[in-house]
Amino acid sequence: MSIARRAAAAFPGLHNRWTGLSLRDRRIVTVVAAIAAAALGWTAVWQPLQRDVGAMRAAAPREAAALQDGRRVADEVAGLARAAAPAPGVDARAALDRILAEHRLRAAVTQLDWQEGRARIVFAAVGFDALVAVLEALQRDGHLRVVEAAITARVEPGSVRAEITLAR
Repeated sequence: MSIARRAAAAFPGLHNRWTGLSLRDRRIVTVVAAIAAAALGWTAVWQPLQRDVGAMRAAAPREAAALQDGRRVADEVAGLARAAAPAPGVDARAALDRILAEHRLRAAVTQLDWQEGRARIVFAAVGFDALVAVLEALQRDGHLRVVEAAITARVEPGSVRAEITLAR
């Protein structure tokens, strides 16, 4: 059964009206329906598609920069993972003392305890920038990482109280 016969069976009133039209009227209805379909397609499909393409082109440089940053960070993390583990003969206590002395923070330490291979350090007052620099050096050079920290701002601008636990 053809599509026209199925449509005539499903919609007999519409089929009778269509067959009652002259050839000229059928052509006019067909052209108007095609124009309406084209306008609907333009409004519902083409314009949103063009807006989305424009938005994607505008976002592409930002996305590429974010991807590059992500790759850089992933390479950095992989480099840290591949970094050589500390030599068994390197003493963590000696490394901690050496790095604190290099950064001139040994005198700022108010308490230093070692328990179960972990160092607990308390700074009553230390500059925040100096603390960040020494923690970075401890991780990079001394292979000691922060496992617990409590940092509290002090009244003096840029100064903090820090209680830090370090481990290998």
